[in-house]
Amino acid sequence: MNPLDNELRSAFRQVEPPPDFAKRVLSCIQATEQKPGWRQALVSRLASRFKLARSRRLRWVTACALACLIAVAAVQYRRYERRKVEGEMARAQVMLALRIASDKLNVALKSVERVDRGQPPERARRKSSRRMEHL
Repeated sequence: MNPLDNELRSAFRQVEPPPDFAKRVLSCIQATEQKPGWRQALVSRLASRFKLARSRRLRWVTACALACLIAVAAVQYRRYERRKVEGEMARAQVMLALRIASDKLNVALKSVERVDRGQPPERARRKSSRRMEHL
């Protein structure tokens, strides 16, 4: 036989549980059933304090609270969307302003380069050529 087969047989061999095993399992089950969770404890305390347990009043209060929560969430979401759109518009305006400023600086740079080369600025040439056309 294979050593792996021997290990598997020994691992799956039936073993008798200790005599108090059933008692311990049942006591663990009962202990978990008797302990209420923190949610149940909170609900029972609130219900006993306000005497709203399983009543129509509790349902109405819960429904109203949920409706208010949804309304507040909707208002906040609209504000978020509006700010997002305003931010996108401001970004587009800044990009346009930068493009315009870049174009103006390029025109000024070309004029400076022409003057450095000894040529008259572009505007002066245009005006002189226009004067000639009118004559």
